[in-house]
Amino acid sequence: MRCAQFRTALSARLDGEPSGLPEARLDKHVARCTGCRDWLDRAERLSGHVRAVAADGPSPEWSARLLAGLPAVGRADAGPKGIRQEGAGQERIGP
Repeated sequence: MRCAQFRTALSARLDGEPSGLPEARLDKHVARCTGCRDWLDRAERLSGHVRAVAADGPSPEWSARLLAGLPAVGRADAGPKGIRQEGAGQERIGP
């Protein structure tokens, strides 16, 4: 088995998904392979950093930029066909 396959399984394990390999086999490989051990260390630090940032949610500035890039709902030239505004915050799908 190649390191890329172990790293895919390790990535799945970090994400809380089934790795497809026995845990003991993953742990044994990481204990013996410095490349995968270093990769796992970096992946764990990155995962922790992303989770910490995501816990705070998007910044108000980021949200404003995202919303500014979206078309206004209810305009004839905005959005996909078949969606029209029904009332305050409600949309209707269909003709």
